[in-house]
Amino acid sequence: MIGADVCRKCGRPQEIGDEICPDCERWTKSGSDHLAKNIACFTYNEFAKDLMALYKYRGDYAIAAVFSGELIKRWSYIAKEVTIPLPISAERRTERGFNQTEGLLKLANIPFTTQLKREHTEKQSKKTRRERIDQEQYFFVEERDTVASKEVLLIDDIYTTGATLHLAAEALMKSGAKSVSSITIFR
Repeated sequence: MIGADVCRKCGRPQEIGDEICPDCERWTKSGSDHLAKNIACFTYNEFAKDLMALYKYRGDYAIAAVFSGELIKRWSYIAKEVTIPLPISAERRTERGFNQTEGLLKLANIPFTTQLKREHTEKQSKKTRRERIDQEQYFFVEERDTVASKEVLLIDDIYTTGATLHLAAEALMKSGAKSVSSITIFR
């Protein structure tokens, strides 16, 4: 579980809580800070990496059930009008057979829309930190009316550099969203 000493923007564990971490300072200074806040359920470590791989790449829904309970708790307390799972590309969906984030939302019985779409890119796990941060926009909103003037909540599995969530938030804000926050299973 994530403790109390976390960055107030992204949920990154740190020694002094309620401060903004260096990553969030960089996002703010770069002008790419479209994500209002991220709340994480658990700390990302080697054990978490192995657990997530079992779910994400092998479809182990017993593990997802544990995650979905924590997701429901956090989802209940965040202002939102629209919940959107972070999309995967059509190629990635074919490869895995499912979108892991949609699977979590279905298990948790959380209503969602899939109007945010993603172009196919190289796997994030294969990129360096710098390559992740410097990516071009690959998200787009299919129907702007679904997000226009609304508080949007993105759901994703892992927050590492924040690049993916910030790009998704940027696409949503440019499509008229009032605000964009997120919940991730791990940070």
